[in-house]
Amino acid sequence: MKPANFRKLFFATANLLVCGLGFFVVPSVAGEAGTTSGAFVKFNPSPRATGMGEACTAVTQDAYSAWANPAGLASIEVTELAATHTASFEDVTNQYASFAFPVRYGSTFGVSITRQSVAPFQGYDASGDTTRKIDAADMAIAGSYARTFIKDEIDRPVLNVGVSLKSVSERLDTATADTLALDLGAIYHIRPAKYWMSKIPAQEFRVGLSVKNLGGSLKFDRLAFPLPQSETLGLAWISHPAGAHTLTVSLDQTVSNDDKYKANLGAEYFMFQLLSLRAGYVSGQSIGTGLRVGVGFRLSFMDLDYSMSPFGELGMMQKVGVTMRFGSSRAKQPLAGATARVGKAKLMAPKDQIEALKTYAADYVELARKSIDARQYTSAVENLDKAFNLEPQLKAGAWGEKAARLSTLSARLQLKATPARVKTLQNDSEQSNTAHEAVVSYIEGNELKSFLLAHAALGANPRGDAMFEEMLYTIADLTRGTVRRDEIMPKAAMVNEKLKKAAKGFYIQQFDMAAKECEEVVLLDETNPMGWTRLGSAYYMMGDKAKAQKAYEKVMELNPGDTVTRQFMDAQGWK
Repeated sequence: MKPANFRKLFFATANLLVCGLGFFVVPSVAGEAGTTSGAFVKFNPSPRATGMGEACTAVTQDAYSAWANPAGLASIEVTELAATHTASFEDVTNQYASFAFPVRYGSTFGVSITRQSVAPFQGYDASGDTTRKIDAADMAIAGSYARTFIKDEIDRPVLNVGVSLKSVSERLDTATADTLALDLGAIYHIRPAKYWMSKIPAQEFRVGLSVKNLGGSLKFDRLAFPLPQSETLGLAWISHPAGAHTLTVSLDQTVSNDDKYKANLGAEYFMFQLLSLRAGYVSGQSIGTGLRVGVGFRLSFMDLDYSMSPFGELGMMQKVGVTMRFGSSRAKQPLAGATARVGKAKLMAPKDQIEALKTYAADYVELARKSIDARQYTSAVENLDKAFNLEPQLKAGAWGEKAARLSTLSARLQLKATPARVKTLQNDSEQSNTAHEAVVSYIEGNELKSFLLAHAALGANPRGDAMFEEMLYTIADLTRGTVRRDEIMPKAAMVNEKLKKAAKGFYIQQFDMAAKECEEVVLLDETNPMGWTRLGSAYYMMGDKAKAQKAYEKVMELNPGDTVTRQFMDAQGWK
């Protein structure tokens, strides 16, 4: 990561933490119940969040984010429509609907509506006599926008910021009041390369901050009451402990102007890319235990969520919600064209989480490959470490071996501790270019080729940087070879010298020596027709006609006009 980006991330994190902690170190910000109006705006509409103890500030990233933390909207990849119906107590019902539209990944608009209504109830006049039936209703309509301000190397959000502007109104029979309010939010993602639980891949930490209901007051007649303003700091840990399963643990801490400090703790276990089990706890609940439970089902085009909250003698509050998804993902793999992260979702449960992890891992592997090509070897090691953390099975394959070789060679050459050496290797010179070929060959497991190229790199300028001599002896040690002082020469000179040795081998009829020299020639220069021709001849004289045929076929591939070789192959019946 570039230093400038690192500084941005550092200061963004510091600002979030300082601002968030500032809300909780000043006790005077907490108020008392009954001093505000518009209490319905405090009602969490999300069944998922409720099932997690309403601890959602740092983890929300769906259409419900418009209520919980508008910054979460920036992580939405497709258009979403969410709706919830809640049967509360004493004929009170709550409805919520939210529509989120990402114009591009990391930039999302949203609109939402919250409504609370009460069934008609008996009215009384000032004398206590009954009058007609009256009703009451509350409503909030909000417009939201969220944007990703900082992204990581593969375009995943690092810092999201969001805002919601809403109109809040209350009605009691014919009396009404309304005002405007503002919600602000931010979410910061932390994805460490190495984790404190090393056997659990793809861990992620999040810090969320939301400030709700900044604005005016609701005024009935001559009395005005402020909205229930609150500030919440959310922390979350997300991991993948068993293959495609996802574990989320979150904590919210809230202070408000109408209540004391409150903490919410929740967890969600998402398994088989289909089923979510949730549980949580809400502190400070005066009626009931504060426990919350919930369950969710994810299909390719929709989520179904349910939560249940016990409130003692008042009974159970139950929420049912549905979230519909429309279109294909707008999030793209930055290194693989315009392929959507989830391009093959069907009506059954999608494998979006698995595919996302594999996609991210593949992107880091691609970054590592590009880093190797750019001769940024230490960056390549770091990117491969990130890929292995996301997809541990990669480490058991070919890339695991490549990473181990590259890490060992980088450490032996002290490339991380000596940036000047990296710059030397990045020079566009025969010596640096040949050294890079040697490094790549060693990474790929072509030890003999790497060994020979290390000689050629030093031979290109024996009086140059001492690092090239150190590289030769390091690669010789790693490949269990002995430095050949007589072969420290430029690559082209080494090829010519080996062709001369091969010719001498033919002259004294030591065909195995000729074959060895020619094998090294074609390792150094795969497009050398003379090397392949003499190699084929050496194999033929040694009686290995199968290898001879392959060598001659390579000659004809490189030089189709070689009539002598063509006639010889025809005589042998080789096509």
